[in-house]
Amino acid sequence: MLGMRPAARRLRSPLLWWTGVALAILIWHLVARSQPEYVLPGPQTTRKALVGLIRHDELGGALLLTIERGAIGLMFSCLIGMPLGWAMGTWPWISELLDSWVQVLMSIPPIIIVVVGMIWLGPTAGVVVLVVALVTLPLLTTTVRDAVTGVDIDLLDMARVFARSRAWTARRIILPAVAPPVLSAVTVAVGQSVRVTVMSELLSTATGLGAQVQQARTNLETADVFALSAVMATLTLALELFLLGPLRRRLARPPS
Repeated sequence: MLGMRPAARRLRSPLLWWTGVALAILIWHLVARSQPEYVLPGPQTTRKALVGLIRHDELGGALLLTIERGAIGLMFSCLIGMPLGWAMGTWPWISELLDSWVQVLMSIPPIIIVVVGMIWLGPTAGVVVLVVALVTLPLLTTTVRDAVTGVDIDLLDMARVFARSRAWTARRIILPAVAPPVLSAVTVAVGQSVRVTVMSELLSTATGLGAQVQQARTNLETADVFALSAVMATLTLALELFLLGPLRRRLARPPS
């Protein structure tokens, strides 16, 4: 392993990743052979169900609605949570004042927020946005707070000694230290938002992927449930591979 070339190391990681995926599908196939389809549909049955959803135009509109609601909720969470976390990390008295609020939000189960949201807003898309925002808000707030408080004090003192501007200090010292953990938290928040959006739709609306999951469950169309779950997993994975991962690696590079 120590003598492995860099190109081989870069190739090994995706190769092992796809091998793990193939192994999971193989185990799924073998286990599903001994179960009725309404209990555990196999990969082939799930693929046929997915093709059927696409052909009947039942998937595209629901997927767009789910993405829109999750994105709006996550946007509100970022707009509120990141500045709030920055303030909590910069001024200790703000952290002491608001830390209990953040802890309370972290301890409330999402299902409770759904129920309260339905009481306030009725069975509408606003409930979904509210739940996504409140569930992801504590994660982003605490991550930004901890990242800001973890910036090397010695580097900040050196910047002051050499009379560097605040913009230079933010770009060269603070941002490189804060960006990687914050983007990692955003990655987790994206996954959370997909799951919470679907759960909220399942309980509070008649549209979106969650509503389709509820309908499939009611009709005992287990293959459709698995197909919709595969769509959700693919959505989260695509965001990580093509957007969040490259952005995180780019910001992790030392500034030139």
